[in-house]
Amino acid sequence: MKHAVETEQLFQQVLDETPKAVKLQVEWSYDIADHIDSVLKRKSMTQKEFAKLVGTSEAAVSHWIGGGHNFTISTLAKISAALGEPIISVVH
Repeated sequence: MKHAVETEQLFQQVLDETPKAVKLQVEWSYDIADHIDSVLKRKSMTQKEFAKLVGTSEAAVSHWIGGGHNFTISTLAKISAALGEPIISVVH
């Protein structure tokens, strides 16, 4: 039990020391991945079909949907075009 408490304290310390920008990047990356996955499911589209539309490999799509990918604007535009709907929106 003591080990679990120490591990929790260490985890919290690392989390507290992580810059806010890094936390946001990770959060947004996973949000985008979840959104892509939900659109694919809603459209009953396989990762293989989607990869062909985007012009990439099924492995790349799997990596995107797994979360943690650092999406470029170019990639997001290709994804949105392939799905026929925006993946992100910018607030003005």
